Amino acid sequence: MDRKRIGFLVNPVAGSGGRIGHKGSDDLYIENPETPLKIKRFLKLAPKDVLYITPKGKMGELYFTSDFNTKIINIKNLDRTTREDTLIASKEFVKEKCDIIIFAGGDGTARDIFSIVADKIPILGIPTGVKMHSGVFANTPEAAAIILKKYLNNEASIIDAEILDVDEEKYRRGIYDVKLYGIAKTVSYSTYLTPSKEEITTEEEELEGIAEFVIDNMKDNEYYIFGSGGTVKYILKKLGYKTNFLSIDVTYGKKLLMSSASYYDLMNLTGELNLVLTPIGKQGFLIGRGNQEIGPELLKKISKERIIIVSTKSKLNTINCLRIDSGDPEIDRKLSGIYKVVVGYKEFTAIKTCNNTMEVANENT
Repeated sequence: MDRKRIGFLVNPVAGSGGRIGHKGSDDLYIENPETPLKIKRFLKLAPKDVLYITPKGKMGELYFTSDFNTKIINIKNLDRTTREDTLIASKEFVKEKCDIIIFAGGDGTARDIFSIVADKIPILGIPTGVKMHSGVFANTPEAAAIILKKYLNNEASIIDAEILDVDEEKYRRGIYDVKLYGIAKTVSYSTYLTPSKEEITTEEEELEGIAEFVIDNMKDNEYYIFGSGGTVKYILKKLGYKTNFLSIDVTYGKKLLMSSASYYDLMNLTGELNLVLTPIGKQGFLIGRGNQEIGPELLKKISKERIIIVSTKSKLNTINCLRIDSGDPEIDRKLSGIYKVVVGYKEFTAIKTCNNTMEVANENT
């Protein structure tokens, strides 16, 4: 029987702006130091009885050990990879008649691959970017490996998925301008694939109740780290502060301490820390998408009980479960379970997290 052929590509730069609050990496050339670990997490569970067709060097070849079967694609820029290399590799995946393409990156990488393969080959993303609005990304590296296994065993579904991207320059200024670039094919299994982001129309009255309740319960001698998103920013607006829609902001009690904070700014905070977050519409991501400033070392300092989740009812109705991808599977496991979501003044709804990383890794496949 012919061995299945898997296109495998890594964008080593994707996600490099996340921890520093840069909201993208299109204008950066800084390799993401967290990407190698995420690729190792994927490969630990990935099938070995297939042929991985992958670019030379850091775009794929370097991650494979001798127990994997590989065929290497030559690329031009081994030291400083570019979008052109992604396009070259994608053309080779088509020529090699790959059954599926696995890539590590964000929306920009997905968009580049899609520009070549269109809907001819399913694509599945290992989430390593800053922006991951498209519907082709697994929740975690482990989830990507499980989906791939299920696909190869004919147990997963091939579905249509939106390829979305935003203008990064506008994005960093807090202007959310998302564009649909096309419909790709991807692979779905259980809740391990993240849906594309959905914009939700919210009611002012709901936001008023949510903001009033959170503000009434804030303590003067504690820090509050406010995530991105309209529901959270409405609370800051009621406190009298206008901040970037996509920034991470910090108050001490009700006083604004810093705006557009980076991961490193947050790590310098000492004392009682609270997180105020809202999930992404339809995707359900609470941590790990659009708020990479809130990293795993920070989350070790915050108990689950100090995570304040806010959402309008209309948005919560689009979410089947909350998704967490902190970058550390153990933290994801610690934060899994049932959460109380503030949906109005003294109004709450319970929602659970999706299958967490550790459960995926331990699944009998």
